Amino acid sequence: MQSLGQAIQAGHAAYQRGALDEARRLLAPVKHPKAIHLLALVEKSAGNLTGAFALLQRAAKLDRRDPEIANNLALLAHETGQLDLAEAEYRRALKRRPDFPQARSGLGRVLIDLERWPEAIRLHEKLLASAPDNIYVRFGLATALLGDGQAERAEALFDALIEAGNRQPQIFFMRGRARMELGQVDVAIADLRQAHEQNPDNLSLKALGSALWMVGDREAFDALLEEAVARPALVVSAAEMLRQSGAPDRALEALGNARDPGSMPPESRAIAVSAHNDLKEPDKAESVALACLAVDPDDHGVVRNLVTALLTQGKAADAMPWIEKMRAADPNNQHWIAYEASALRLLGSERYATLVDLERFVRPYQLPVPEGFDSLEEFNAAFLEALGRWHNFKTHPLDQSLRDGSQTPRNLTTIDDPVIKAFYRALDKPIRQYMADVGTGKEHPLTARNTGNYRIAGAWSVRLHGGGRHVNHVHTEGWISSSYYVSVPEETRSGAGKAGWIKFAEPPFETTPPSPPEKWIRPEAGMLVLFPSFLWHGTQAIHDSSVRVTAPFDVVPVQADR
Repeated sequence: MQSLGQAIQAGHAAYQRGALDEARRLLAPVKHPKAIHLLALVEKSAGNLTGAFALLQRAAKLDRRDPEIANNLALLAHETGQLDLAEAEYRRALKRRPDFPQARSGLGRVLIDLERWPEAIRLHEKLLASAPDNIYVRFGLATALLGDGQAERAEALFDALIEAGNRQPQIFFMRGRARMELGQVDVAIADLRQAHEQNPDNLSLKALGSALWMVGDREAFDALLEEAVARPALVVSAAEMLRQSGAPDRALEALGNARDPGSMPPESRAIAVSAHNDLKEPDKAESVALACLAVDPDDHGVVRNLVTALLTQGKAADAMPWIEKMRAADPNNQHWIAYEASALRLLGSERYATLVDLERFVRPYQLPVPEGFDSLEEFNAAFLEALGRWHNFKTHPLDQSLRDGSQTPRNLTTIDDPVIKAFYRALDKPIRQYMADVGTGKEHPLTARNTGNYRIAGAWSVRLHGGGRHVNHVHTEGWISSSYYVSVPEETRSGAGKAGWIKFAEPPFETTPPSPPEKWIRPEAGMLVLFPSFLWHGTQAIHDSSVRVTAPFDVVPVQADR
């Protein structure tokens, strides 16, 4: 009879040889955590991730002190998208073995995926101090810096990696992203193309396709998608880009016209439903959505597009149970608050007026003159010039509400420009005034989150030209949203047709009965409009040859002591 050590040693030897069935036979009867841990690695090698995960959890429960078990549980949790568990297990491994390099680098990758950029930067800088030539650590640091908005430092690190002979597609991809943020459009596209040619995956397809679209190279964009549609691994992303570019019929064709929702890739279902909505076929969208939800009732993208189809057909009562389910699952989701508002409006509910209190919640302010300037006119002229350096595209991003205009690719709060920085300092007073004006109270999704303090979660600039507009939309990542007007066209200032005006409470889809805008504001240079992020808002198209430049941003609440 084999001893415990002999059984584990024999099982390990079989595992190393790739004799997985033999390894299972040797290890399965052994109840020691080391044997269970090794058996988990055997199952992982066999592709049985569910079994491997259960075994690792069992081994970790039996021995909370073994850093190897914690590290491998963290690795599998990370691979299966369980980021919080992965972080906890990597930290447990490091508590037991502080010099465990695999756990430390794994924790760095998790922090990047969690978008906790300052922590990720600090960790990678520590790793780099002990391993200055480690390619993965240098790449991780550059990635974290880019996520933190430090695009200049990130690009320099990616440059150094490539100059040292590292030609991996991930490095070209990330340098391309950094260069896009820095406004170096041509070389950014070259990097993204290099990454996609080396490793044509969904990330590189979306990044390259979006860049080609925004610079107006439709020939290259169409050729890229034509090639992608022929690749099974890329067809879903290609279909969504076709839909976003205004070709929902081609999107459905790429997906096989969604004839059998049960056999469709899960990630394609919401796209198919959305394409039918785009084609003004809400009845088909409803039927396809219901068929998809029979397969997966928790597909939130399909539910959202089903609700759109129902509201379009005037079936608000049918939409409400779906909306209530989504609101309960994610109370602060701005899209679902907006859908609830639209359904309440169609139902004639008294709750609508409380939720969408336009006079209370939509408020214009005049920006205080930023420090260093004598007047708003002087500031706006300087701001317009500063923003112009970052408007390097010919048309709108594929996945945004903008039409016939351009948007800056970088979070403007990360740019070291005295004029831009002066703008964000000047915003503090009106933002705090808005929070005071709307007040607090648990009964409303806006006021319930009012802590009296905030941070700017995203900031960009939009330039509209002839025909430019924003289709109605909400800001999913915000709490309070905004539009600051740097420059407005003459037809906006003096025309009678509401060109360039901002409108509120009209959804981006037709409803039965119609839901026209309930509030309009004529913008003027120096005006800041603040409103709830869940409120549908858009812009009436402008027509003359002048431009309309804005600097919107989103605000989220933070605790008062932060």
